[in-house]
Amino acid sequence: MINDDIEERLREALRLHAAEAPPGASMLGAVTAESVRRGRRARLASLSAGAAVFVVVGAVLSIALRGPAGEEPPPAVGAPPPVTAVAPASAVVLVRSTVLPAVTFPFSPPSGPGYGPPLVTITAGRPTLAQRLPGADGGTATLTLYDAAPPRKAVAAPATVHGQVATLYDWSTAGAGPQRMLVWQPAPSTWLTLTEDGPVPAAGDLVAYAEAVTVGAVKAQAPFTFRSVPDGWTVDNITSGVITFCPPGVRPDGSFVDKLAVMLDDSPSVEPRPGVESVAVKVGARTGTLTTSAEAQVLHVPLDEGRSLALQLGPKAALPTDVLVAFAAGIEVTPSAQVSRG
Repeated sequence: MINDDIEERLREALRLHAAEAPPGASMLGAVTAESVRRGRRARLASLSAGAAVFVVVGAVLSIALRGPAGEEPPPAVGAPPPVTAVAPASAVVLVRSTVLPAVTFPFSPPSGPGYGPPLVTITAGRPTLAQRLPGADGGTATLTLYDAAPPRKAVAAPATVHGQVATLYDWSTAGAGPQRMLVWQPAPSTWLTLTEDGPVPAAGDLVAYAEAVTVGAVKAQAPFTFRSVPDGWTVDNITSGVITFCPPGVRPDGSFVDKLAVMLDDSPSVEPRPGVESVAVKVGARTGTLTTSAEAQVLHVPLDEGRSLALQLGPKAALPTDVLVAFAAGIEVTPSAQVSRG
């Protein structure tokens, strides 16, 4: 019954609008076009929805991979833990020696009756010349070479050397008492200081000695030569019986503290002492003794004529045993070497 009623109403509607209907072919084209339009809209809507889903899913995946803000992604399962690179400790190596076989002082001291022979050294890293003065109670004059103006003392007085400006300094120390020093410039970029031990010298005596100093090198043979030396270490003292090396970080001075000291010893071997570890080591063709204590490490290498080569290392100058032995094997004793008393 209901279907019949609907059918009847449809027929009535078609009859009333029959005049408005397009021809059959036109109707078919219109229906087809409308179908195409509706299909395109459906596909666009589907694609838009899919794109939106892709963006949302991509964002979720991105958040899931990166984790919360400020956090790094967790390591993959089975991946090895991250390793922090650590630079290896710098090892001491030996390099070709540049230590000169002789010490040179570019100026000559006075000469004549009563003056002692000049003694040329490197002291605290500076070329130095010492000379015994005339007289039974004469002291020792010491000249020290600087390539920059030396430090000033508190009390100063003007003086002249060969007509050039010079300065006298006076000061006092608890151990040595009153001191006096003359400073002048014998050449551009060159300064000399003059001191005398014993009683404070008269200003005129210092000036007279300074004016007797002339240009002319004085040389002294070093007590040892070296095939190789620790890289980066510097020589700060050379005397007739010892050469000292400063490791990096140790400032030059006149002491053996925290340095490597190479000396000539008047004993052929080392006597065992309580609390001191001693081991035999091969040094070239000879067998030396390496002793270790809380204060220092000492390597003795026996030489001819009942003497020995002694290498003393302070705490900051420690060397691996193999490096120390290789260094010692390259040392030659010169004819001018004297037994160290320091």
